[in-house]
Amino acid sequence: MSEYFKYENKDYDIPFLNGIPELTTPKIIVLVIGFLITFITPFVVPLEGFHIQKALIVCFATLIPIIYALKGNLSMIFRVPQVKDIKIIILGLIGVMILSAIINFILTGRIGNTATDAAMKGSPTVLIIGLIIQLVGEELFKFIPLILVVAFTYKSLGRKNAIIAGIVISQLLFALAHIPAYGFDLKFLILALGVGGCILPITYIHTKNVAVPYFIHLIEDLIGLVVMLGTAGLLFF
Repeated sequence: MSEYFKYENKDYDIPFLNGIPELTTPKIIVLVIGFLITFITPFVVPLEGFHIQKALIVCFATLIPIIYALKGNLSMIFRVPQVKDIKIIILGLIGVMILSAIINFILTGRIGNTATDAAMKGSPTVLIIGLIIQLVGEELFKFIPLILVVAFTYKSLGRKNAIIAGIVISQLLFALAHIPAYGFDLKFLILALGVGGCILPITYIHTKNVAVPYFIHLIEDLIGLVVMLGTAGLLFF
């Protein structure tokens, strides 16, 4: 048990550790293909006018491979949040917002991006529906490299170090996937999206429930979207 972080939910574990479930070559291939489809989607699907289409691609390109890899047993990673999970969602959201404020202070002057410009031209209803769908895919997009890195390195690195490596790599890949939206500004991408979002996978490791980082991410982005649309006078459904 010393290989567990102190506050982990030990009733569940990260998939594929100790062969539960078995990580076969076909599963690896399907997971990697789903990840790659999701990664290249922002580069080939225009930001403006394709919010729902993009959201559906990102969602199902990750969800279907994970369903296959887990043999349909999504309860291994998705469960209805319990009271203790809701506490983590609230604390995680506070932590994300504080960390975001610190990073925004560091990145003073970084105003505007193609993502927000495109959002300004969309229907608020469509944007919110797209956000709800897409963030499922975004959390699973980060989840795939996390679990693969842990599965391949935990014997050599130890469980804790493998998890840390998985979080770092998955957050870096998540940041790079936002190049079409924010430009090739590595400082901004790594700090704002990589470091700024690191609390989310930590809450997954704590709860072993992807629903927890999903709801933190969703609430955070909804707050940002509502503020942005309200400031622009576009908050009409």
